[in-house]
Amino acid sequence: MARRLAAVAASAALTAAVLATGIAASPSATAAELPPPPTGVVYASDVPWSSMTNGWGPAELDMSNGGQAAGDANRRPLTIGGTVYPKGIGTHAASSITYNLGGQCRQFLAQVGVDDTQGDRGRVDFKVLVDGIERFAGERKGTDGALPVNVNLHGSTTLQLKVDTGPEGNGNDHADWADAKINCSEAFIAAPLLVEGSAGTNLNGLVPGTPATVVVRDLKPLSPVSLSLRGEKVADAVADATGAATITFVVPTGAAGGATELVATGTGPFDVVSTGKIGVLIVEISDEKFYVDCSAVGPGDGSQASPFNSLAQVNGHGAFNAGESILFRAGTNCVGALTPLGTGVANHPITLSSYGDGAKPTINGGGAVAAIQITNASHWTVSGLHVVNPSDTPVRRVGILFENSGTAQTAGIVVTGNHVEDVAGWRNKATNGAGFAQSAGIVVRTWGKGSVDGITITDNEVNDAAGGGVKISAPDTTGRYNTKVYVARNKIHDVGGDAIVIHNSDAPLIEYNSGLNLGQGTHPYEGGNFAGMWPYNSKNPVFQFNVVGNSTTSTYDSTAWDCDMKIVGTCLFQYNYSYGNAGGFYLNCVSNCGGGATAANVVLRYNVAQDDCRLGGSSSGTGKHYIYNNTFYCPSRVFLDDMTGPREVKNNLFVAPGGVLKSAAAVYANNAYFGGIVPPSGEKGSVLGDPQLVAGGSGQTTLDVPGYRLASGSPLIGAGVRINDDGGRDFFGNPTTGAGSVGAPNIGAYQGPGVAVAPLPFASLVNQTSVTNAANPRNGAVTSDRRTFSEEALAAAGLLSGKPYSAFGMSSVWHPTAVGTPDTLKAAGQEVALSGRGRTLLVTGFSTGNVSSGVATVHFTNGQSKTVTISLPNWLSGVATDTSVVVAESAYHQRHTQAYIGGPSTVVRVDEPARIFATKIDIPPAFEVSGVTLPQGSALVNEGLNIMGIAVGNLPPGLK
Repeated sequence: MARRLAAVAASAALTAAVLATGIAASPSATAAELPPPPTGVVYASDVPWSSMTNGWGPAELDMSNGGQAAGDANRRPLTIGGTVYPKGIGTHAASSITYNLGGQCRQFLAQVGVDDTQGDRGRVDFKVLVDGIERFAGERKGTDGALPVNVNLHGSTTLQLKVDTGPEGNGNDHADWADAKINCSEAFIAAPLLVEGSAGTNLNGLVPGTPATVVVRDLKPLSPVSLSLRGEKVADAVADATGAATITFVVPTGAAGGATELVATGTGPFDVVSTGKIGVLIVEISDEKFYVDCSAVGPGDGSQASPFNSLAQVNGHGAFNAGESILFRAGTNCVGALTPLGTGVANHPITLSSYGDGAKPTINGGGAVAAIQITNASHWTVSGLHVVNPSDTPVRRVGILFENSGTAQTAGIVVTGNHVEDVAGWRNKATNGAGFAQSAGIVVRTWGKGSVDGITITDNEVNDAAGGGVKISAPDTTGRYNTKVYVARNKIHDVGGDAIVIHNSDAPLIEYNSGLNLGQGTHPYEGGNFAGMWPYNSKNPVFQFNVVGNSTTSTYDSTAWDCDMKIVGTCLFQYNYSYGNAGGFYLNCVSNCGGGATAANVVLRYNVAQDDCRLGGSSSGTGKHYIYNNTFYCPSRVFLDDMTGPREVKNNLFVAPGGVLKSAAAVYANNAYFGGIVPPSGEKGSVLGDPQLVAGGSGQTTLDVPGYRLASGSPLIGAGVRINDDGGRDFFGNPTTGAGSVGAPNIGAYQGPGVAVAPLPFASLVNQTSVTNAANPRNGAVTSDRRTFSEEALAAAGLLSGKPYSAFGMSSVWHPTAVGTPDTLKAAGQEVALSGRGRTLLVTGFSTGNVSSGVATVHFTNGQSKTVTISLPNWLSGVATDTSVVVAESAYHQRHTQAYIGGPSTVVRVDEPARIFATKIDIPPAFEVSGVTLPQGSALVNEGLNIMGIAVGNLPPGLK
């Protein structure tokens, strides 16, 4: 407030200075000497004002508000909603300009709004006072178009143009009185009618013989209006009591395609006949195919025999018709931005795809805003292309970009089966939030009040893209939601930010996607926050059957799932799997990240979270979090409950070495706890002890996690409390009690019967992540103080992921799984299924704590068994023995000092050697191994045997 008052005072002083120096573009006058009233019809910017105050420097004539000096270089042409106005007054709230009318004027007209220099920011209240009485008031935001003003001045002596700030203060409040006129003639003059497309009508895709609807505003209430197209009347209507008329017409059959205008004619205020226009595009339907071969020597006509040979030819073709295809030759590389024109219609999209055999054709944007950019158009399909957009300089940058920059609703966007990579967008959300939000592999962006009816993004691979994978982006003040939004089966990995972000959408469905190694890749995240998958300013969003894993740290977020601000209805996350994310499982940002109350509910149900046990954020209000039947399995990290807000927590399984769940505004019932974490005080129906999972901790990078089923005899079977309307199925597809089955539900994400325990392959039993890399050193742990092996240090010692190693004459493959996923079996009596004949059972791994050996049983196909001792020296202090060798000794290992998130200082390089060992167990001649029962122990980290590989080999010569 102090800054605003100072600015007003400064502007008043500046006005006086302008008078003193004789700068007379529109001289102000003293109260004792009013300027003469205007005559005729004049622009307000050409009339001397009586007084002026302004919230930032002086008001500017025929330019937008600039800096604090008159006529400074920061001024720009007055622009509202993309329309440039050569005349008018640029102000900044709070502002007041007064004119002397002398009782001789009739009418004031203008178009008002926040200047486009402010982007989608700013919010002001425009007011027109006549002789001190308010005759007009209108709110405008940065996302709004111009609002017409038409005020009767008859007989008045003063005109005051005011701009007040909104409750947010006066930041970005550049307010334009565009095309402002004072009419002091003998008659009222016409103000243009406002013509807008109605929701559901795409004025850029009118089809002959089909209906369309427009809305005409600023008419005299209850007066007639007509609509014409190319000089021919197409419809009549009558305005309602507010002066608006909704007109539905049929585009004339046989109308020629091309750009034209709809013209509305009717009676405006003061009984003046007025007109309004809006541009439209009539489309023609065609099945013609255009071919592009960027390896062709010379330009062609677009036929297959003589294809276009550059993107410039495609861009220069003009508007493509609905139903046409633009096909790129497989295996070719086209450089430049592809920005084709034209619009399709329902059932007749314009298609970008490929022809011929070979690899996907490449569209290389070469550092453009987008490699493929389609603007203000409907019914386009982009499929089967390889898209890159590299650069050495990160800025806002996209692979495939659809934009709606107007107020109309576009439709029918389909992006499917593409591979998008190497997109050098903006990496740092902290330094440029807008640039980061608008950078990703695939973006659908609406500006202003535009929206999209039908967005389908499926079966794409997106990697090494700055900012993230897939984003549907819009300002949160848009007038309409996007509808029919479906994002599915996309494989997103190694991107520098969010996997999937959904803005401004009604009932979007996000399913069967994966987002792995987020924040990493060629263009990694550098600052601010990101999360795995999340909605914003949307209604009833659903995220299901998705996977998010191995996200690196950010300032606070880095969770798999996030329900963000301005949600209406219910935010639903169900049947998802997450693992090893630096920020854990879920971020509660539903009520402005703690800054306000919300009525929205959040449901988190039947999800599996592996080494992902953190809840973050806060909310307030009547909205509640319903958290039930999830499985949280975190053997290496405590459960960190950093979330506040009303909640009901029921039927969940919590496995963690510690942690405290918050009890404020919370109801807990029938949850299970194991490993060190205990129930909140007063919880009823809780179950403590081993949950007896089939193979907890064994999830990898997909939804295939059978180890999280309950074994026969589990105390969690039937130990839950019934929850109505629970979705009807569990994570694995079993029906739930809410679907009408008999009996109490199980605790956790599995609702089937107990599974008989049987030997499983080693890869199906791994339960600990022991090796991490520099891209995400916070995932996993082998000790309670969160130490891990370094992939880079082991590689320097000769042990490379996915490559063979040998010990005792046997060869095996080191770390065949993706780094950042479970790679170690912490021995706890599991039965490992093996097959093979040989003289040696090779066991690779290490021990932690004070336990370095244990009794195991080797089983043979002939029904016999052998009791053996497995000994593996300690990973830090151990040395080779008669029965064990050092496979590799790394020069250092690493430790993360916080369980979740944290800056660079929370990852410590420990310059002490760390060792991987191998030991052998002799097998009787001619015996064939069928399995091994491992030594007893705890599946939680810290103390015990850690097995990273087990195999049979060294078959004697001649034995088959």
